[in-house]
Amino acid sequence: MKDEYSDAKSDLFAGFIQRCTILAGPRGTVAMITMQSWMFLSSYEKLRASLLTKQQITSMLHLGARAFDSIGGEVVSSTAFVLANVPPEARSSARKRAGTFVRLVDGNSEAEKMAALSTALEARAKEVGFYLASDTDFTTIPGSPIVYWLSEKMRAAFNIGRPMSRIGSPKAGMHGGDVNRFARRWYEVSEQRSIRDAASATEVHNTDRKWVGLNKGGAFRKWYGNQEYVLAFDIENYETLKVSGNKLPSRDFYFLPSVSWSKVSSGSPAFRMYPEGFVFDVAGTPVFGGEPDLLDICAIANSEPARQLLEAMAPTLNFEIGQVASLPILSTEDLDEGRTRTKRLIAESKADWDSSETSWSFRENPLVALAR
Repeated sequence: MKDEYSDAKSDLFAGFIQRCTILAGPRGTVAMITMQSWMFLSSYEKLRASLLTKQQITSMLHLGARAFDSIGGEVVSSTAFVLANVPPEARSSARKRAGTFVRLVDGNSEAEKMAALSTALEARAKEVGFYLASDTDFTTIPGSPIVYWLSEKMRAAFNIGRPMSRIGSPKAGMHGGDVNRFARRWYEVSEQRSIRDAASATEVHNTDRKWVGLNKGGAFRKWYGNQEYVLAFDIENYETLKVSGNKLPSRDFYFLPSVSWSKVSSGSPAFRMYPEGFVFDVAGTPVFGGEPDLLDICAIANSEPARQLLEAMAPTLNFEIGQVASLPILSTEDLDEGRTRTKRLIAESKADWDSSETSWSFRENPLVALAR
């Protein structure tokens, strides 16, 4: 696969897509039903780039999960499509020619999807899942995901906005080994041996304390929270962590304030502020910067337009660092009023988090306080 189909080496089905386009010959067409993952995942970016250069997607039924009654569950999500080979002399005009896309991801059975298809073909309107999109529409978005349903204004945001990576610094966390071997819930370890506001690794190693805050992502929560874990970071454990198969990139950013999100989500992405004192693994990916930039990033990333853009770039709900780094930020000027609101939302979310006994800053149940 690597030698013969380098653009499609991530999966055997992707190799079949590339091979079939070769067999079809000049101006030939290929009709296939495959997994939908090639449309979105970063591992298929080269395949998409090749298809959008040499072929045109003339039509697609985006079937999603439960397209076949014989295959149950949500694991198998599929798409049916037609690719047309485009000779070099015709590629310029073909890239602008719109293909037909029908969105059928919401149905839970063959019958429901067939009924939705009939409705879409009859009405030919976006409201019922009928879309027109060209290859050029996809290439304006970083990674060229096949997000045919994205509006023209949403696509234009990538051209006029600055990527988040030019405002803050998204960084990858610990990965590749058994980080959990060194992690505990904060209440499982000694309070006297924990340090929760360390500014650097040197500060930790100069004390007799070993447990520091660990950002592991967590459940959906905006603005603040999910501070549940600690990591053994004394010199002995830190050295063991480095040599036990764990990759520790971005160590210069340990313990700095950040805005973070959970890499894997069961729904919409949620961004929250982390104060200084935390290290981070791959599940709790952070972006770093000065306080004004972090407030802007937190506010914009938690907005409804950003949610729609991120869900378009990551329809599998696996929010990779590269996808979030390319989120377009249209403006961060004259945002003093917005920053004040963001600070208030963070403070309110912190107060809510600290009102639970699972927070290490818990002091008193709010109902008890009200009863006085």
